[in-house]
Amino acid sequence: MRTTYTGTLLLVACAALGFGFAPAAIATQAAGSAMTRSKPEVAEIRLEVELYSSLSANYGSPVVAGNLYSFKTGVAAIPVLTRTSWCDTDFTKMTTVMYVDGHENKIDPGTVFERPKAGPEAFLKYSLAGITADSIRMQANYRVQRWKVSLDERAAGAITWPREWPAETQVFLRAEPGINPEDPAIKALAEGATPGGARTATPYQAARNAVVAVLSRWKSMTGDSTEFGPDNELRGIGFSKQASGLAAGRGTPVELAATCVAAVRALGIPARIVHCLQRDSRGRGEGRGGQPVKFRSICEFYLPSIGWVPFDPIELRGQNAPSRAGAGPIKGFGNVTDLEKALPLSFRTVPEGFKRADREATWGWNADPAQMSIVDENRAVSRIRLSETGRGNGSPQSMPAPVD
Repeated sequence: MRTTYTGTLLLVACAALGFGFAPAAIATQAAGSAMTRSKPEVAEIRLEVELYSSLSANYGSPVVAGNLYSFKTGVAAIPVLTRTSWCDTDFTKMTTVMYVDGHENKIDPGTVFERPKAGPEAFLKYSLAGITADSIRMQANYRVQRWKVSLDERAAGAITWPREWPAETQVFLRAEPGINPEDPAIKALAEGATPGGARTATPYQAARNAVVAVLSRWKSMTGDSTEFGPDNELRGIGFSKQASGLAAGRGTPVELAATCVAAVRALGIPARIVHCLQRDSRGRGEGRGGQPVKFRSICEFYLPSIGWVPFDPIELRGQNAPSRAGAGPIKGFGNVTDLEKALPLSFRTVPEGFKRADREATWGWNADPAQMSIVDENRAVSRIRLSETGRGNGSPQSMPAPVD
């Protein structure tokens, strides 16, 4: 089966569910020839989030029978990104289902999809109101087209500082939970990474220097960014259980990504984390109806006329980036290995305006504690499943990456 995605189809696809990329956004791609997409592949995505009852980890407490979750009101929000530099999402044939204790309830996708503001961030919202059950499973099926992305690093290195960053990028200059560009130690490290200060170099060079400086201080990794539940299925994003960050010189991959993004923001350059799901070759996270899957943290920073430039701190660390700081291009900065295998979900570990469930895992809910009950907190667990089915090559075979 061969599927083609063109700028026109993307516009029609977005309009069908009440959202869209502005025509100007598609037109401005022509300016981004320094970063190109190639070798597109189409995949059918099945994304699931489930709240379920697990055997208690506390062997001293009795196992409570009956319904574990009870909601009078509430909404669960699963984030999706409609577009990134390497991925476009097609919701025109999306199907959405909720299973309550195994009973299937098909839902009109038009009532689930919500795009609260301009930009690529959107939600799939599932009402929890009136549900009393031991298992609540929310599922969405849709398509994506993902490309390999190649950056002309010489062209990127020639882009100069703008007078002002585009309005839509400025939110990615501010502090947010886990990312603090105002931290004095981070600011000093980032600014001092370029002899003479960041403004003596171009934004691309200054950002790279700041990231390499963070890597030079990061002495050890303290685990993965993926946490698995009691059934060995994906549960949430992994954080350190000990001191972590720049001062400690250690942390999990997501904590390293957050520190790198904070350092780039400290220079006054918009930067962000794209929280992604990706197939896990190690085989963990495999469960009923799913495939082995893990979280992956891709970082990006913005360059005028090019767009959001990706980098992967873990790949850079594997390349021993600090020892190669002046030796030309480093794999993982601008040109990221297997970027096209990552499914982008969110710029946040918990959706804006929502609270986490049992773990930070990109999705969340806004259930009022007074309007819900969980019978036994020890047995209340959430999990995430992802399945991908290849649908052949996409089209066009090569194009500029989106600037907007």
